[in-house]
Parts: sequence; C-alpha cells; structure tokens
Amino acid sequence: IVERGFMTQADFDEASMKALSLFEFGQRVAKDHGLILVDTKYEFGRSSDGSILLIDEIHTPDSSRHWLASSYEERFQKGLEPENVDKEFLRLWFKENCNPYEDEILPAAAAELVTEIAWRYIFLYETITGSRTDIIPTQEPIHERISRNTRQALSSLRQL
Repeated sequence: IVERGFMTQADFDEASMKALSLFEFGQRVAKDHGLILVDTKYEFGRSSDGSILLIDEIHTPDSSRHWLASSYEERFQKGLEPENVDKEFLRLWFKENCNPYEDEILPAAAAELVTEIAWRYIFLYETITGSRTDIIPTQEPIHERISRNTRQALSSLRQL
C-alpha cells in the first residue's frame, strides 16, 4: 500500500493503529457477552481535510466472524466447526451454487437462508446490546423504506 503510493507510511501506521485498537475493543466487548470475535475487516477513507476516517460498519455479521464462546472448546476438541453467528454459511451456500465473483447472474437465496441471516443479525445485536429487537410490521416495500431513510439521513448530514 505504501510502496504503491496509496498511503503514506504515517497514514498507514495511523490506520493500522486504529484497526488494531478497534479489534481489541471488539474482542473485549464480544468476550463480555459470551462471544469470540474471530476476525473482521475495517474500511477507512479520508475526510475533506485528509484525516483518516472509519467509513463502514464494524463488528457486524457482514464484516466479522463471531463464534459462541460457550461451545467453542468442546467443539474444537471434537474437531467440529465452532457455532457461529455470522454469514459464513451464506458465503458457503453461494460458493456451492455459483461463482459469486464471475457469474453475472447469481441464484436467488432460498427464503430459509434469508430468515437465517436475519436471525443471526438480530441474535448478535440482542446479545451484545442486551436489548430486544422489536420487528414492526409495515406495508411499505423494503426498497422504498430504505430509500426514504437514506434520503432523510443524507439530508440531516447536509444540515451539519
């Protein structure tokens, strides 16, 4: 990254320090809630003044792998995969059913896969925050709801 000129050494060192600090924090929070934060990715960018910013979600099932600490040791001793609450199962399903990096059209994920990924997100959120997720039924199509919420968020940012 430094050799190719994408970042200066100082910027790389700053991003690395921030990533390692975030990971240490995430592992501590996960451990306090019966989880193991195995690995993750962080995405950094630059603000208009050039400072390094964290620019994407952190420690979600999208960006991280979490294992259940309560069953890890026993499963490890038996040579079994750890119980997890991430989306690795979905990645493996797509890998078995297509080439997600080359196929122009991907198969639709089965409804039970979508339900499972939603359950994992909710489980992880509730486990870490200690709060309950209330699903509010709505007739508004999901695309319209996301678009509306995105417009509102961007509008509030412009007002800052």
